[in-house]
Amino acid sequence: MIIIADNQSLTSDALTSYLAGQPLLFVHTKEELARRLELHPDAVVVLDFALFDFTSPENFLIYIRRFASAKWLMLSTEYTENLLRLLGAEHNVSFLTKDCTRQDFLQAFYNAQQGRRTVCPTVENQLSNRSEHIGIAHLTHTETEILSLIAEGLTAKEIAARRNSSVHTIVTHKKNIFRKLGVSTAYEAIRYALRSGIADPVEYYI
Repeated sequence: MIIIADNQSLTSDALTSYLAGQPLLFVHTKEELARRLELHPDAVVVLDFALFDFTSPENFLIYIRRFASAKWLMLSTEYTENLLRLLGAEHNVSFLTKDCTRQDFLQAFYNAQQGRRTVCPTVENQLSNRSEHIGIAHLTHTETEILSLIAEGLTAKEIAARRNSSVHTIVTHKKNIFRKLGVSTAYEAIRYALRSGIADPVEYYI
């Protein structure tokens, strides 16, 4: 089953032509999308994030993790840094730009059906440039655990109580975490925790 989640009629018409003979479903809201995926959990979803009903990349990530068997074929004019930062490493999300050819799209679609990911050269360059400029944070086991608790919304005092540590120790760990991540706020640290898998986006946002 193929689910088209794109509210631009020209794109929908083009995809209908490209996928002639394939079983197609069209959805216009994320609630409709959830209902369809509950019935067809292995579907290929063709989606333009910028023109659909998701309010943020984090909101979209909830669906990706919730419907883990689905294959997501992103088709957009451009991808923001924020979206690529959060979704660039998701193994079941493919990225194409809308200037790709019909053959490019169909190959990416067949790859998705077989569980293979496609990233077009333009997006691949963006991801490569990001990896050159953003270092991987090397957190200790303790720091990773504390970051996950920060993502749960716990204060330093609450984390100290849960870990039988002093508040001073937790604050010191928190400063080290922020320094290693290159962030200055808990919000930025939580975003790192979400995109790295340290925190579960479903638990955080719902």
